[in-house]
Amino acid sequence: MMSLSLDQVLTQIDISFSTFRRMETTDRLAPAVLPGQTHFVAVLDGEGELAYGPGYTPVRAGQLLLLPGHETPASVPGVVLAHGLLSATLLDGRSLFEFFSLPHQLDAAGTELFTGAIPELLRESAYAGPGSAAIITCLARRLVTTLVRDAWSDDGQIVSACTATRQQRLGQIIDLFQKDPGREYTLDGLAGLAGMSRTVFHREFVTLHGCSPLTMLRGLRLKRAEELLRQTDMPIKTISSRMGYRSRSHFCKIFKDEYSIDPEQFRSLQKRPR
Repeated sequence: MMSLSLDQVLTQIDISFSTFRRMETTDRLAPAVLPGQTHFVAVLDGEGELAYGPGYTPVRAGQLLLLPGHETPASVPGVVLAHGLLSATLLDGRSLFEFFSLPHQLDAAGTELFTGAIPELLRESAYAGPGSAAIITCLARRLVTTLVRDAWSDDGQIVSACTATRQQRLGQIIDLFQKDPGREYTLDGLAGLAGMSRTVFHREFVTLHGCSPLTMLRGLRLKRAEELLRQTDMPIKTISSRMGYRSRSHFCKIFKDEYSIDPEQFRSLQKRPR
């Protein structure tokens, strides 16, 4: 049975983060209402106890906590908290937090994660304007990566679920491509996520879809780039970076190979009156 390493796990997880806000009273924090959601708490100021479950957890400024979703934590006077609902889901639908002992606590006082990422999360959550959701997801991924790495044992691995058929697992790889086409993928990494050897993964993918996984990824990236060129005024350099290309010139060459026209010319033709 295949197992996933920490790097493989962090590559495939789908992050969701919501309702992050500052708490300064004894207000009861909102319970997790969806399966797989976990309470994320940052202790912004003060020292005291967090009421949780049947007892109390000592907390102080600078700490980050993950608490199971089935209980509803509450603060006490003198402690300023920020709280949100966090989920991290594997390709097979399991919650990443099923594989760790919660509550988990990390002292991040004085680190850039605490002094930079947490305030930015609060600002973007309060703003909730264009681009906020993307920024919040990026910041949440940083938090999850740091907390999971701290909780991960030296010999830790997660056994791949064997309930999904190969076809379902290959479909999950395509879903991952569509959600995040700009991420850096390797054949070995994708095979690990699908719970197969490199050879078997490549063979099964080609048999099912008629092309290699990286060829399909290239097509999805170009299709997404075409949409951005037609529908937005986003700079070509930004589009190439979002689609996972390290240089604008490399992106332009690949685009021209596919469409027989470079991105600038393609965009100009789309804007001509018809």
